[in-house]
Amino acid sequence: MAEKWLAKAREGMEAKGSVGSFGKATPSKIAAAKKKGGVMEKKAVFAENMKKIAAKHKHGGGKHASK
Repeated sequence: MAEKWLAKAREGMEAKGSVGSFGKATPSKIAAAKKKGGVMEKKAVFAENMKKIAAKHKHGGGKHASK
């Protein structure tokens, strides 16, 4: 199910031309962007959530993990 909303989010970002606009999402960059607020805060929260999803899938916690 996560793949559907993620694909939809990617399509929306491609339509707006904002794919990769946040750059490398380091912890310090995410924290600084959250303090700024506005659009940068939204991008930071999205990047943070994507990092969590990637980590979950990397460590076998995802939907398609082998048993």
